[in-house]
Amino acid sequence: MNTEAFETERAHLRDLINEYGGVDSYTTVQAVAIFEQICKIEATLKLDFASREDVFKGLSSIFNIELIGLEDYSDRKVILVPNHVSEFDGLIFGTILANMLVVAKSEWISNPKLNAFLENLFSIVGLVRKDSASGMDVMRKCIDHLSEDGGRAVNIFVQQTIADIDNTIPADVAAGACLIAKKSGADIIPVYCEQASVDHPTRIVFGKPMAIADKKTFGAEWLKCEKELRSLISDPSARPPILCEKHRKPISEREFN
Repeated sequence: MNTEAFETERAHLRDLINEYGGVDSYTTVQAVAIFEQICKIEATLKLDFASREDVFKGLSSIFNIELIGLEDYSDRKVILVPNHVSEFDGLIFGTILANMLVVAKSEWISNPKLNAFLENLFSIVGLVRKDSASGMDVMRKCIDHLSEDGGRAVNIFVQQTIADIDNTIPADVAAGACLIAKKSGADIIPVYCEQASVDHPTRIVFGKPMAIADKKTFGAEWLKCEKELRSLISDPSARPPILCEKHRKPISEREFN
């Protein structure tokens, strides 16, 4: 590893993040610029951006990632349901486990330049938020993915947008993971993630499998798990996310395409 080159390129990433106003709201053009810079950083570490494992190693170095409670899921079917606080979450959780399918906003899969960075790392299915037909199609694809042989994983941001869990109510939380779990036999794993940072540790806490709840109570149970996992982060305690104005609004008051 060329430490000087790594720090230089990471400083350039920090400059981009500051120029774009933080880590929680990028246009697709800005996202491509960010991913290009991450590729440059990966190169200083002599890592292969076509390798999922290498990309996660690089992200761990860039964002000082610390994993807490991560188990060996290699022979299991799991549905990760983390909180969502940065535009980097999809890349982090897409590469954290093998055979991952990430449910992402439809803009992620409609941009060919962005897809060029991601298609070799993990599978993506696009969700049109507040569209019931899109939601059913996504659930079917998740069930199909989990039904394939070997350990398989799906990542669902159940808030369906970037938001602080303290500004999320049970009604905001999508319960599709319950049906996917029932149909596939997968475990639902709650995960709490600090907002990605190049200046501070980014700690990710994995919980124990949730009981497959009634969809009417899933939101409340998920929020309870998230707050319990957040409380496990100490020395220092978990950083509150720094969000732009649109992501500070209550989820129910936001407009989605």
